Amino acid sequence: MSAMEAACAMYRRKLHAEPFASIVPGRRPAVKCHAHIGLAKSAVGYAESRSGVRGGEIYRHTDDGWELLFRVESGTPASELPWRESQ
Repeated sequence: MSAMEAACAMYRRKLHAEPFASIVPGRRPAVKCHAHIGLAKSAVGYAESRSGVRGGEIYRHTDDGWELLFRVESGTPASELPWRESQ
């Protein structure tokens, strides 16, 4: 289990039925639901300093529950965010 996965695990039960959610450890509240994926990406990919983004997890709500879309380690350079690599 990665450090980010462990940090986010305790917040997963707080996910609600919005289409997307972000978990950012250290943010208050740690769990936020979003109407659009772009808002969730902005939350996780926010660059707080030159040391990279703050990181977290992004989920999509499906008929079967919550599906993890992206996990980003804290400190990841903004240029290496997984959704930028897939574009």
